[in-house]
Order: sequence, then C-alpha cells, then structure tokens
Amino acid sequence: MFRFAHPEYLYLLALIPVFIALYFFYLYRQKKRLAKFGDMSLVKNLMIGVSPLRRHLKFTLLMLALTLAIFLCARPQYGTRNEEVKRQGIEAIIAVDVSNSMLCQDVKPSRLDKSKMLVSKLIEQLDQDRIGLVAFAGTAITLLPITSDYVSAKMFLDQLSPASISVQGTNMADAIQRATAGFSDKTNVGKALILITDAEDHEDGALEAAKEADKKGIRIYVLSVGTENGGPIPLGNGNYKKDNSGNTVTTKLNEEVGKQIAKAAGGIYIKVDQTDQAQRLLDAEIEKMQKEDITSSMYSEYDEQFVAVALLLLLVLIIEVCIMEKKNPLLRGLRLFKDKRAMLLMVLGTLYCADSFAQSNERDHIRMGNAQYRNGLYQKAETSYRKSIAKLSSMEAYYNLGNALAMQGKDSTAFEMYKKALEEPSQNTGKKAQIYHNMGNLTYVNGVREMKTGGQNAAEAFQQAVELYKSSLRLNPDDNETRYNLAMAQYQLKKSQEKQQQQQQNKQQQQQEQQQQQQQEQEDQKKDEQQQQQPPPPKKDQIDEKTAEQLLNSAQQDEKNVQQKVQQNPNKRRSLEKDW
Repeated sequence: MFRFAHPEYLYLLALIPVFIALYFFYLYRQKKRLAKFGDMSLVKNLMIGVSPLRRHLKFTLLMLALTLAIFLCARPQYGTRNEEVKRQGIEAIIAVDVSNSMLCQDVKPSRLDKSKMLVSKLIEQLDQDRIGLVAFAGTAITLLPITSDYVSAKMFLDQLSPASISVQGTNMADAIQRATAGFSDKTNVGKALILITDAEDHEDGALEAAKEADKKGIRIYVLSVGTENGGPIPLGNGNYKKDNSGNTVTTKLNEEVGKQIAKAAGGIYIKVDQTDQAQRLLDAEIEKMQKEDITSSMYSEYDEQFVAVALLLLLVLIIEVCIMEKKNPLLRGLRLFKDKRAMLLMVLGTLYCADSFAQSNERDHIRMGNAQYRNGLYQKAETSYRKSIAKLSSMEAYYNLGNALAMQGKDSTAFEMYKKALEEPSQNTGKKAQIYHNMGNLTYVNGVREMKTGGQNAAEAFQQAVELYKSSLRLNPDDNETRYNLAMAQYQLKKSQEKQQQQQQNKQQQQQEQQQQQQQEQEDQKKDEQQQQQPPPPKKDQIDEKTAEQLLNSAQQDEKNVQQKVQQNPNKRRSLEKDW
C-alpha cells in the first residue's frame, strides 16, 4: 500500500496548473511578437533548427521534476513488513492475591482494586520485559504464561476477582510454586516474582517454597496491601463476612510473613500506600537485575521510498538538461520529434504518471496512532486509526484500531474491527494469526465475565474462543501462547458445560421437591379433614393404658421417618474453616 508520511506538502501541487497557465501565456505573447515580423509561415522557415516540440518537452520534464520534488517533501512510503526487534529485558511473573480478604476497604478503594491499579502500572513499566500473570487464593492458577502480549495481560487483569478462584483462603506456597514453574530454563536472565498480597497466609510451606525459588535464581518481591488495623470483609449486600461462630471477620495485614518470604528469596518487602513510592522502589530493584536480548516480532509501519523517487527526479533533470530547444546537427538524421502523435502520447503519458502520483495521497494516520498507542494514549490512537480508515481501509489499520479499542475496554467494538481486518485482502498470515489470537482473547474474557455474573452464554463464548484459537494455530502452528490459551479455553468450556448441567439438574431437583411438597401438603390437608371428622381425643386424665401405648408407638414411628429422611439427603460439603 502506497502512502505519504506528510501529505500536507501535496498542496504544493496546486502550483503546477499555475505554471502551465503561465507557460501557455508566454507562448501566446511570443507568437504575437513573431507575427509583427511578417507571415508566420515565412518566419518559421527563417528559424532553422528551432523545435517547438523540444520546448514543450523540456517544460513537461520541468513540471514532472517539480512534482517529484514535492513528493520527496511529502515522504513517499510503500509496503509493510514484520521485522524482528531485539530488546533488553527480564522475565517477571506477577502473582495477585484474589482471596476474599482482598475485598477489605482499609485501603481505598479496596485492597484488590488497589492491587489491580498497581499491576496495570507495572505492566506499562515492564514494556521491555516478558511477563506472566498468576491469581491465587486457596489455590493458584496461571492466567497468562510468560509473554510479550501486554494487551492480553491487561485483559486478564481486568477480570480478577475472588470469583476467579473456586477454593478460597490464602495459600501463598501454592502461588509461589505455580509461578516458579512458569519461568523459562534460561540462566542468563533475571527472574522476578512479584507477589501482591495482604500476607494473611492460612497454609504452611510458603517459606520452603520461597527458598526453593531462590535456589532457581528467582527473586521474590512482596508488595503488601492493607493496614495493621485491618477491617471487615464486605459481601456486597451491605453485610460483612462472619466466621463459623457468627462473629464479624476482621482481616489484618501480616507484615512479618511477607518480610520472611522476601528475605528467603533474596528480594525485598515493600508496603503499598497511597503514593507511588512502592512503584519506584520496585522499578529500581528490577533495573538492577540481569537482562538478556529478547527477540520479538513487531509491526514496522512502512518502507521509505525516498531513494527511488530521488533517483527518478535526478534522471528527469538530466534528460531535461541534455535536450536543447534547437536541433543538434549531429543528430539531424534522427526523427524522434517529427512524429507529432508519438510526441503527444509521450506528453500525455508523462502527465498521467504525475497525476497517478498525486492521486495516491492516503491521509491515514497510522504512524501517529502507533506513537500514541505506545505512550498509552489509546483514545487518541483510536482517533488516528479511524482517520486512516476514512481515507483508505487496510488490514493493519483495522488491526491497530482493534487493539486501541481493546485497551479501552470496548471489547465488542474491538471484535468487529478485528473481523473487518480479516476481510481485507492480505497475504500476511502471521498478522492474521495474531488477529485470531486477539479475537479469541476477547471472547475468552467475555466467557469469564458470563460465568461470574451467572450468564447462560458462557459455554458459547468459550466454544467460540476455542474455534478462534484453532484458526490462529492453523496459520501459525508454532505459537505456544495461543496453544496455551486454547487449552485454557477448552478447560473453561468443559467447566461451564458441567456447571450448566449441574444447574439443570438442580432445577429439575427443585421441581421434584416442589411437587413432593405439594403432594405432602395435599396429604396433610386430607389428614386434617379426617381428624376433624373423628371424635375429639380424651382428656389427659381420661387416657387409658391402651391409648397411651398407641401414642408412644406413633412417636417412635415419627422418629424413624425423620431418620430416614436425614439418611436420604446427602451431607452438604463442609465449608472451609477460613475462606478469606
């Protein structure tokens, strides 16, 4: 695709018609002056060697040279490519505590929200590094393996909540072990595990796991969120979490545990407050770590065509200088300019080429949008990409626009832009694979959101994500990140389908219980009617021995019925002693 980096210079092309008008005016004035000498046919015969066609050709070449000079100022560019860019960075995995205690609001707006804001800034600061994301509570899961895909990292970050982990509690040992397994086997690169938690550990083994991580060259930086005074855990309905005894739970920051873990793994302990002090301390520590060359494929905007146009301009100027207005006696035998039709075709062809260059002005703002995107100005980048598409649609423009929209949380619109990018003609299979990958990420996040809100479309979303990841792998089978995301989507699909089946079974069971309850009520009603028809029972002092024995037998039978009902209902799962 052809474009100009500075199309505003193309307004100078308006000078071409002005010069053409002045040129014809000059020819008109010259013709009138020659007419004063006598008959024009006689005057032409006296002007031996003068060639009007040569004059016209020289003027045409000068106009073409001026057009090319204007194009040079506008910076012509053509073609795009994917190039390998080397960066210096480390490997960093961020483990975020999503237990119920992180909902405490002793740190505003809450411990978890403060942690998510901190992680978002960390992702922006680690733009030269490879990052991963782990969530943990009573157990730990890997949300994002080590990658350079910062867009996906922010997508998964936005979905973090206590609902991300089914088993509640705070198991820091499992989080450290899960994160440790996610690092590569490379020994010449710094490895950092950033553990963000309130350090209210309910399980054993965290110190042992930290020491094992230290042996593998992994430093653990503990960022504690919370206060020593602590606070209650809101449930979202105006109530607060209570323990098994019915007392309101008060969760407090446990700094001692965090310090011990950081010390055991050669890292540091940082307490997060309302300032950016924790961010600055962590950046300074990470800067000291050993970095390696990280090769990643990045989108290079356009190839500069300055040299090609400059050479063409130089050639035109040389030809113009070599052509004289008078005929050269040495080349008198040549009849290059005798054929007026050929000359006319040459002039028209030259003008057509100049007009074709002028018509190729594409005022897309992809370069400006890319710079704004890299600086985190996603809304401005969106505007620039939309201006580009308004002039000329392309796969790159739609793809970049989709990324900018995704970073703003506009998932549905971003998905549509990715679809339009795939509709554009292109042979870049690597870019198409990345588009399918990003569409899969958006659909996967939508499925997670549906599961949290109890929506019925979670399974459909995960099924769509599976198909999109498969489409990406067909184009790029070596993409391990897409392969991992595919496995996660398949796992969530199976989980959501099981949940739907369980919900259907529960619904059927509720319907059966309602029917049984209605039948029981009807039977009880009939018994009451029958009892009303029977004679009233004897008074207490009138009960004989036989009646007393019947009442005793009836009470024993009722007790047996209650025991049978209890045995028929399975025991409910015992709740955790500490699920915060």
